[in-house]
Amino acid sequence: MFRNIYLNILDSISDGVYYVNNNRKIEYWNKGAEVLTGYPAQDVIGKTCDEVLLFEDEVGIRLPSYEYPAILCLQSSKTHVKSLFLTNKDKEKIYIEEQASPVARGNKIIGAVCVLRDNTRVFSAVESHIKKLRRERLIPICAWCKKIKVSEDSWEQIEKHLTEEGFGVFTHGMCPDCADKIFEKKVYLESYQNICKAISASLSLNEVLNLIVTNAVKVMNVKASMLRLLNKETQKLEVAAYYGLSDRYVNKGPVEYDKSIADAMEGKAVSIYDITSDSDARYRKDAEQEGIRSILSIPVKFKKEVIGVLRMYTAEPVKYKDEDLKFMAAIAEQAAIAIVNARTFETTVSRAKEYLRVFEEVTKAVSSTLRLKEVLSLIVRKLPEVMNLKAATIRLLDVTGQKLELAAAYGLSEKYLGRGPVDTEENVREALQTRPVAIYDVSTDPRVHYQKEAMEEGIKSILTLPIIARGKVIGVLRLLTDRPRHFTEEDIAFSASLAEVCGTAIENAKMYEQLSM
Repeated sequence: MFRNIYLNILDSISDGVYYVNNNRKIEYWNKGAEVLTGYPAQDVIGKTCDEVLLFEDEVGIRLPSYEYPAILCLQSSKTHVKSLFLTNKDKEKIYIEEQASPVARGNKIIGAVCVLRDNTRVFSAVESHIKKLRRERLIPICAWCKKIKVSEDSWEQIEKHLTEEGFGVFTHGMCPDCADKIFEKKVYLESYQNICKAISASLSLNEVLNLIVTNAVKVMNVKASMLRLLNKETQKLEVAAYYGLSDRYVNKGPVEYDKSIADAMEGKAVSIYDITSDSDARYRKDAEQEGIRSILSIPVKFKKEVIGVLRMYTAEPVKYKDEDLKFMAAIAEQAAIAIVNARTFETTVSRAKEYLRVFEEVTKAVSSTLRLKEVLSLIVRKLPEVMNLKAATIRLLDVTGQKLELAAAYGLSEKYLGRGPVDTEENVREALQTRPVAIYDVSTDPRVHYQKEAMEEGIKSILTLPIIARGKVIGVLRLLTDRPRHFTEEDIAFSASLAEVCGTAIENAKMYEQLSM
């Protein structure tokens, strides 16, 4: 039923394309499908799609045949799109998107044409980013003498270790020599190791916070503990976690007027011997009702920045020695590292999920039509929406391959769009050489020719990306912001993959229009 020219076109597409009849049997299987699944056409023709394709959902459950996009399409006579995991012939799982569209002859549906698209590139980018974080390993270092632990019984100077091993992210340990010098009891060393081990056992921020306060109570043998972290926007300390305290005491009121808190925020460890005898204490009565006598406030510092305050409460007056304060300062420093690591991990995972969401939205949008103008319009409208941009433009090379012509734009005035040719701008020339170009400040960067016009338009930053299709640059995609924005390596790599998807969609639309003429 397919002419040779159409078969050649379909076989040249990198996406997998197959056709099933009303009996769900495969009648056509292109080379892209062979590469993606590992099954040659002669092995699948005549078989039903659910016999050949093994799909799983996002939690690893085998997809029943009635939920296959092709079968849903045949049943409903409507296009169906799903993101799934496909197990290929080599038992490898590939994250794909399948779009099944009905094929009609007259008013009768005679089958469905299905497109399989490999989306593992996004997952690979996410996995590479997580692996990069893992490589930034934690290195045990003595909090006092700054020696590095290189084996179970061996410590060496930090300078030597840095020279031989390179850079890393430090976490603090304690060598036996320093433990004997600083602490009177060796139990401190065991306690320190135990609490460091406990609070490093999770990368969930809430779990880390709760582990800090619960283990501080156990290690220090105190009544209760509370951790407050600094909200950078409000510049106020907010309760992050507590253990051994009533909700009434925790919510008694703000602590900004507490002098011990103010001193702790300046990086000092402060001990109140007996709050019940301090008539000037703001919450003295609340402490008495809670059964609190002594309060120790320790700054939680990451590098040189105080990010919060860890407080210990006792039921009897306690006079803390310098050794006790140093020990708690070391624990608080370890707690700060655990908090920052957990925050970094959660931010990374959140960003990876956002990348995946944006990629799915854009690919679905540009796959929804094969009309060139509609494809171009969808790209420039969808990207600002999902990436929080001011505007986007697409310029495609003319038939000579020498001049860029504006093909689509969104979010920009006619005046700005008509400012003049951009072919000579250095950032555009670089993009045409397949190099993405990020410009943080258009008002000062010499690679932007129309700086005055950009400032009047309210443009702050620009990311210029090559649009590549079939290994050839066919134009440039520009992403413009109305706020200064540092495009990270991850942002640029992700945007480049989106530009490549857009390039494929544009090329497919061009081919479709040529065939339709």
